[in-house]
Order: sequence, then structure tokens, then C-alpha cells
Amino acid sequence: MAVVSKKGNIYVYLLEKLNRGVSVRRLSEEYGVGVSTIYDLSKQKDKLLEFCIERDERRLLKSRKTLHRAKSHDLDRVLKEWIRHRRSESVPLSRETIMSQARRYHDELKIQGSCAYSIGWYQKGSADHEAAKEFVEEFARIIADEKVSPEQVYNADETSVFWRYCPRRAVTTSDEIAPTGVKDTEERISVLACGNAAGTHKCKLAVVSKNLHLHCFKNLHSLPVHYYANKKAWFRRDIFSQWFQKHFVPAARAHCREVGLRNGCKILLLLDNCPAHPPAEILSKNSVYAMCFPPNVTSLIQPCDQGILRSMKSKYKNTFLNCMLSAVDNGVNVERFRKQFSMKDAVYAVANAWDAVTQKTITGAWHNLWTAANRRDLSEQRDNTEVLTEEKMTADLLRYANSIPSESISKLEEVDIEEVFNIDNEAPTVFSLTDGEIAEMVLNDCEHNRSDDEEDVVSSAKRVSTQMTVKMCDKLIEALEQRAFMIEQDIMAIYKIKEKLLQQRP
Repeated sequence: MAVVSKKGNIYVYLLEKLNRGVSVRRLSEEYGVGVSTIYDLSKQKDKLLEFCIERDERRLLKSRKTLHRAKSHDLDRVLKEWIRHRRSESVPLSRETIMSQARRYHDELKIQGSCAYSIGWYQKGSADHEAAKEFVEEFARIIADEKVSPEQVYNADETSVFWRYCPRRAVTTSDEIAPTGVKDTEERISVLACGNAAGTHKCKLAVVSKNLHLHCFKNLHSLPVHYYANKKAWFRRDIFSQWFQKHFVPAARAHCREVGLRNGCKILLLLDNCPAHPPAEILSKNSVYAMCFPPNVTSLIQPCDQGILRSMKSKYKNTFLNCMLSAVDNGVNVERFRKQFSMKDAVYAVANAWDAVTQKTITGAWHNLWTAANRRDLSEQRDNTEVLTEEKMTADLLRYANSIPSESISKLEEVDIEEVFNIDNEAPTVFSLTDGEIAEMVLNDCEHNRSDDEEDVVSSAKRVSTQMTVKMCDKLIEALEQRAFMIEQDIMAIYKIKEKLLQQRP
């Protein structure tokens, strides 16, 4: 760090807490500083601390306030009034515009202390608690009037996943400067997760990537996700509509029949106001209804935002990092591993991660929306399986990494693991179409799911014979039986696969 600004004292406090074990995510929320900023600070902490000591910064720290999101009632009232006036004039207000105006008012009003007015500040400050309360009351009335159970109420939401993002420290040596990481569309997928309030039905994930035709998908007859593609790897309204009509409605109907509900019973899908979602009135038909949350309340009451998506993503990242460490442990460098980890690996890993999200996690995420009075039937359903927390994942990963004789891997720290867990927290999943893109979409209907550089080359891999596959199953069963941590259901699953193969023999 060539130059340390007057905020250096704030960063010293932040680094002290980081050294005491406070998580990066918590520090980001407390100080209003971006996650990537904290990662950069941690890698340059020695220079920062040396600078502060030379200037007797400790004495100055006591007289300055720490960086935090704005708490001034004056600024809050002024900013709300400014927003009200601008909206009355039909002036479009983006998140960046509001954040910029808040910074100007901070200086003009001479507010004491500092505030970054970051995205985290905006999300917390813009959450409409009153609107959330009103929606919860309206939702309770609808549930009571329509007599729908938790089996019939769903929530769907999108999230981004940087599907093969490795810790920056893992791809450098001690003499190199850590890169910022690969964060373009090639490395990002958008994932749509949907499940019901009872936690008994998790719909098959929908995944949007950049490329539709890939070598790794050759000879595959099915995938564990609904797979789409476009140039930006973002959800669009046409993709969501296709998922809703072809997949969500039939799957939700089938589940309701399985749990004994009458055919044609009402089904309710809760959505946020993202541009990829068609209006609720367009989606609602044949006893399947869509209901949208008001603006600025999803961080408070949308179930998927209360830990469901986070649980899925952390489990995926844990799997990916374990694969990376295993590869390095077997002599494969990180960059080669990244190239070998395919989109097929990613979709199977994210599908497994979604399958591993527990019923307890899902029902707990509905607590803020579905009040205790309406959740008597939910409270009886508990998943007693121990939940693997992010802290335990991180500890296990570090323990594995530190045992590997590799300079870049053995020196990984908690902040490096948290970097991977948090790198895509604020990544977009949707985009709005321009007028030209709308015309292109209509006139070139087949192009939505294709990419300019997608490849349609026949894979050189030879088809494995049935006889050889059966022998591989026998070998796998033998290996699994030698490991005490494998349970009988896992081994039985391989036996069932073997039986299917034998039935298909000519």
C-alpha cells in the first residue's frame, strides 16, 4: 500500500478484529466495507500497521470514530425527503444515484464520523420494515382465506455462483501479487432455486450458463438441473417463463398429489420484483398463483434470502474447494485443476449441494414470513441431522490445506476460504433487455440459449461398454465396503445401478 489515507486507523481496527477471528462477512456488514476490500487489506496488513506505528497512529485512533453505516437521523430524514421529491418528479433513481447523493449530504451536513455508503449500507437502509410488516399481514390473510398449507406455498429466487473461483493466494507464490480473480461470464452461472414452505419439496434447479453445447455434455441424456444458456449467463424473462410453465407447475402439481392434496388444489409461488419475472397476473392461471413481494423487503422476509441460497452455495463451495485440494494433493497444480473442472462437474456439484440443504434450514427460513400461529404443522417437522456450518467447513478445509506440501496451498488462511464463500454475494443474476435486444429476441427465437463461441464438436471420448461399466461397479462396491464412513444406503445405490445395467444387456 503505497499511500495510506486517513481511513488507515479504521482499517487497523478492522484488521484487529479480523485477527481475533471475526468473520469477513460480519466485518463487511459492521464497517460498510466491501468484502474484496477486506481481502486486499489482510494481504497488506504488515505495511499498514507499520505506517500507523510510525505516525503514532494509536494516539490518533482514540479521537476518531470508526467507519460504520450512517446512523444520523438528520441524514436519514433529509435523504428520504430527497428521494420522495425526486420520485414525485418522475426522476429515475438507481442504487448508485442514491448512494452518491448520500455521500454528498454527508459532507454538506458535516456528519461526524465516516461512512462508505456501500451496497451493504444501501440494502440495509433501503429495507422497508413497514412494507414488510404489511405484506406479512396480507400473506397471513391469504393463507387463512384460501386455506393453503405449507405444502402448497413456494418461493423461488435466483443467485450467482462463480463456479470455479479459487482463492487468489492459491494461484500465486510468496513473491507474486495476488490477482483479483476471474470474475467474467465464463466463470459465473446463475442458479434458480425453488422450494415449498414445508421443506418437503425442492424443485430441480435451473442453471443458466454462457454455453449451451459443451464437450462435457456429449452423450449425456439428462442432467440433474434444467440447463439454459445465453451470452451473459443471466436469467431472462423468456427463460423464467419456460421454467415456470414446463417445470415448476408440473412438479408442484405432482408433489401436491403425492402428499394427498386434491387434484387442482391451489398453489402459490412467491417472487421478488426482479426484471426476469413476468407480472404475477400473467403467471397466475389454473389455480397456480404468483405473488410478488413489495420492493425493498426481500432481505427481511423472502425465505430464499434467509439462509436457503446461502446454505446451497456454501455447500457447493465446500465441495469445489475439497476437489481443488485433493487435486493439488495428487500433484495437479491449481490452474490445471481449474481447467479440468468442467461445467458438468459444476452442475452435478450444485445439484448435490441443493439436495443437501436440510428441511430444518428451509422451514427456519420461512419464520419471518410465516408467523408462529400459522406454523404449527411446520414446527412438528424437524431435521435432526447435524448441519455442517460454514465455520466447520472452513476449519476442515484449512486443516486439509495445511497438510499439503505446497507453498501456495499450505499457507491458506481463513480469509482465503471466506473469499471464495463470499466472492459472488453481490453478483447480478438478471438483466433488462434494451429495445434492440427485445426485437432480436422476437426475430431470432432460437438464439436465446446459444453463444457466439459455443462449441459443437463431437467428443473424442469412447463409449464405455455395458460389460466394462458393470465391472467398474463391482470394483467401486469393493472399495466402498472397505471404508467405515460409508453407509449401506450408499453401497446399495451402486448395486441398483449395476442391476439396471444388467437389465439393459442385449
